[in-house]
Amino acid sequence: MDGDVQVPLRTSGFTRRCALIAAGFASPYVAGECWPLASASSDIQQKPRKVGLDEPLADESTTLAIQTCLDARSDALMRGDRQAFVATIDQRNPTWRRIQGDVFDLSSRGGWGPTATYSPVQLQDKPLGYVKAFLEVSPSRGVAPAERTTWVFSRQADGTVLHAEPTNDELGMRQTTSIGTVVLSHYNWDADIVDRVAAVAQTAWTRVSSIIELPKMIRPIVSLNPTYAAHSGLRGFSTWAAYLPGSRDTVLLRSLESFGAGPVQITETEDSRLLIPLTHELTHLATDCVLSIVKIPHWMSEGLAEYVADNFRTREFSSAVASNRQWSLDKASEIIEWGSDISRGYTANDISLAYAHASHGTRYFVERFGITRFWELAREFASSRRWAESFLTVTTVSWSDFGADWFRWSKGIFA
Repeated sequence: MDGDVQVPLRTSGFTRRCALIAAGFASPYVAGECWPLASASSDIQQKPRKVGLDEPLADESTTLAIQTCLDARSDALMRGDRQAFVATIDQRNPTWRRIQGDVFDLSSRGGWGPTATYSPVQLQDKPLGYVKAFLEVSPSRGVAPAERTTWVFSRQADGTVLHAEPTNDELGMRQTTSIGTVVLSHYNWDADIVDRVAAVAQTAWTRVSSIIELPKMIRPIVSLNPTYAAHSGLRGFSTWAAYLPGSRDTVLLRSLESFGAGPVQITETEDSRLLIPLTHELTHLATDCVLSIVKIPHWMSEGLAEYVADNFRTREFSSAVASNRQWSLDKASEIIEWGSDISRGYTANDISLAYAHASHGTRYFVERFGITRFWELAREFASSRRWAESFLTVTTVSWSDFGADWFRWSKGIFA
């Protein structure tokens, strides 16, 4: 699973299996398990939304109100004025207030990019006086936009707007829509993006099921969440997606068009960016259907999810190998498990590099022994709980010799 989830599970990053938003945007998000995503997959053909070109902004008064709110927000962040910042936020949603408080705190530590400027280029009316604004993001005033993002605002009686998310009561009841090989659980709020999410989910599930042989027919449920409060498993700051261990059928996902989804590059699509974290989380779901995921070593479970998602973080790993900073897979497992424990002193970069080690360790194991042996090892260890003995029994190679061989292989491919 990957997410800052608020349910009982083993921890790593923020929690053990959480797909977090990538750091490094004009408005970077805190990331326990960072997601420097791989290139957009050619499987996702959706073109970037052409905002502000063919669809001019018709509601000039609302556009001006949103720009005024955005400017006030940016100014408050730049000055470190909490009271002025809070004045731009709709206060009716307690979870939303907390998240925005985290945003202010992060900005005050230099982590949010307070010099970024936001400009609305398209608006979409939503129920109950809300408006969805598609924004272009510039790293600083006067610089060409580098990213796009989508925020929601609530109209006020005096003609102003506040940065907002609807409450759970306003979202209403969930609906279930079956599309192809997946099931979407969603609110009517997201009805206009269900087909897009389903297309990505089907591409991801096809890849997962082509690599992992499942014991029975499974139709995964993707729970789409447009707000931080929509599901307790996605209340954490910066959580993109999450699989809840033990559910064996459900992956939680941020709405493509929400504050929680974060910005995308100006030439990128939300759909293509979604593919890697969703594939990662669906791999955890499939793994849990084969063997309880909590019984698998961290480098194997997270390494397999990255392997299936084709998200090897090659630049990070090759740099570590070249500078003789390669860790053992035991060390990578430790960082994945305890990365969120501040007493351990691990950084977000350490956690991301641990995932790079896990993915390459899994790649080497599968290339050497095959995916069938991978599952044999997982089952043997789940039964015996003696790692070195299990590894030797299944592979006829000692764990220490495998580690040495993996180091040599890594240096060989990145020489």
